[in-house]
Amino acid sequence: MNKRLLAGLLISCIGVGASGSALADRLDDMISPIANPLIFEDPRIISELRPAFAYHEVQKGFVTGGGDVQLYALQARFALTDRLALIATKDGYIDFNPEEALTDETGWGNVAGGLKYAFYEDRECATIATAGLRYEIPMGNTDVFQGNGDGSFNPFLSGAMALGPINLMSSSGFRFAVDSDDSSFFDFNLAASTQLFDILYPTIDVNLVHVLDAGSRLPIADEGFDLFNFGSSESEGITTVLGSAGARLRLASNIDWGVAYQFPLTQGEGSNLTKWRITTDLIYRFNI
Repeated sequence: MNKRLLAGLLISCIGVGASGSALADRLDDMISPIANPLIFEDPRIISELRPAFAYHEVQKGFVTGGGDVQLYALQARFALTDRLALIATKDGYIDFNPEEALTDETGWGNVAGGLKYAFYEDRECATIATAGLRYEIPMGNTDVFQGNGDGSFNPFLSGAMALGPINLMSSSGFRFAVDSDDSSFFDFNLAASTQLFDILYPTIDVNLVHVLDAGSRLPIADEGFDLFNFGSSESEGITTVLGSAGARLRLASNIDWGVAYQFPLTQGEGSNLTKWRITTDLIYRFNI
């Protein structure tokens, strides 16, 4: 095991375990990521429904000359056992309003779902590691850049740990396109949050997407970040990084509301899709 990771786990165990057995529930008290919800997966095995809305402002340097995208979605997760969950993480209705076009476009998004399994969990150290696999079904409307190609497979790892008062959550994975017209990606996400006044959780994120293999659908360098796969033929090797700041409010023991503001940390060719984005969601957790 990497020495830095081992040291981090040890510090986590000391910081959490020394505070008493009540902190064995620290994993339950953590919050789920807000930004990048389509690919940033919480490692915990939880049953929940999560309606979400995202407003995405497009830069003028993008091929559309700017505009905006709005997503209305509903995610669902169902714990089949205490280690295994069924997840449905991408769906919804897309409203795409390009600046340099005669008409706006609307339509349904692709659907993505799969399974995740928590292969390591230490509640006394508030640490968990999960592996999962999703498949994105190309069943959306092509008017909003969905329904193209043959879909993609998304193997991923996700983990969380407590470091003193800070909760860390991370995920990393690949999105391998089945059709060569689509692009393939590597994703990395990291979120840090803390708890204030028992109900408020400020959070900051870094979200990265790297194009492993360019598609052949559009002759541009800018690729989609999470919602879109443009199949951009000039995007290979390009890395896009977004930062975000936000917070969750614990409205009840099983209800969280969150909002996050996302902004680009990379500029220039390949990073013109995102000017800024606001994501908000409401999480309702339950037992089945």
